[in-house]
Amino acid sequence: MPERRWLILSYFSNIDGMACAQHLDDRISHLEQAGIRPVLLTGPCGVRWDTLPHARAPSVAPSGVRFEIRHFFRKMRFPDPWSKVLEFLALLPLYPFYLLEKIIADLDSQWSWFPLAAIRGYFLCRKHRPEILYSTGGPSSAPLAAGLFARRCSVPWIAEVQDPLVHEDWLRSRRALAVYRWVERFICRRADAVVFVTDAARRRAESRTDTGGRGWVVYPGADPATASADPLRKGDRCRFAHFGSLGGSRNIETFLGALGLLFRESPGMESAAGLDLYGTCDRRSKALIRKFSSPGVITVHGRLPRKESLAAMQRSDVLLLIQNTEEFSVETIPSKVYEYLQAGRPILGLVYRNPELAGMLIAQGHMAVDAADPGAVKEGITRCLARWRESAPEGPALPPSSYTVAAAVGRLVAISGDLRERRTSGEGTDG
Repeated sequence: MPERRWLILSYFSNIDGMACAQHLDDRISHLEQAGIRPVLLTGPCGVRWDTLPHARAPSVAPSGVRFEIRHFFRKMRFPDPWSKVLEFLALLPLYPFYLLEKIIADLDSQWSWFPLAAIRGYFLCRKHRPEILYSTGGPSSAPLAAGLFARRCSVPWIAEVQDPLVHEDWLRSRRALAVYRWVERFICRRADAVVFVTDAARRRAESRTDTGGRGWVVYPGADPATASADPLRKGDRCRFAHFGSLGGSRNIETFLGALGLLFRESPGMESAAGLDLYGTCDRRSKALIRKFSSPGVITVHGRLPRKESLAAMQRSDVLLLIQNTEEFSVETIPSKVYEYLQAGRPILGLVYRNPELAGMLIAQGHMAVDAADPGAVKEGITRCLARWRESAPEGPALPPSSYTVAAAVGRLVAISGDLRERRTSGEGTDG
């Protein structure tokens, strides 16, 4: 029996701490368990997979070359100040062309990966004869590259869209919006199956394009957590823990405002609650931390490697989820949600106009409050503290979630089986 292969296109892969890379990385072992041999085509930023056929292609535009050079210097960890000096010298000849590109088309830094990726992908397709072409990974360059050779190679194409390409809170130019609208229509017209990670994203994309009934929803999930060697023991404070970067409208202003309101109403609560921050903070978040009136409540741990981060989740009393207060959040679910759900700890979700996410949390015994309403957040904090006080010495715990990577991969494999069956029976889509 011939080996089953999938050709997978993703600009990002094998980069610790990057959500859109982990989205694919977590699926590799599950695809192999399903009897599928992944063949990878990625950008040059991640570590090469030595257990799989793995090809890489660079970007061609100045923004992409700049991004890849900067990532190279971060990865090499040259000693300061030489790192900044060498990076500046390497990028200096590029800046005039980079500025010209931004004037003409203000697109994402990875947009120009698609030309060389399409060429490389075509020859990989001819060499490995995959049964499925699967594009994923965040940037729109991956599905664009896949769409350029999928039909020529007569391979069913599953296009996964992790983040909406077009949305209401558009900050780039009108020209960029026109480009991404075209890319979205191209994907939805050409792909044999278009996979979205939320139902809201699917419905909104289908209102703008014609997927012809080829739209699917696959929740990414996370692998069940490995039991921590250092389990939680209740301390003298209920520790709320936020994991991930804080920046823009995803910040701790509303949470700290609600916490301050609670402390003013009930001064004794100052000694009962604490906040641990794991990840990077922008200037605004750092300023909010400095200005917070109750010393000793907030502890900033910085960024942790993923394995340590997952262990720290299991040692937290309450996991704090904060969504951006932007229209974009209405149709997205942060990937961190699925890791939180597997940690078995209570979650307080500050959710912005997203009934799909709120319903997911509430259905599994967690709390969801309005991310823009300090009063609602204060009430959520109060309920978490009450639950914590009444819990066992090891703290409150909830069963792991059914949203797993294995379930997501199983659904993808089922979709691929449906596509191959339709191809075999002559009912393939005409795009």
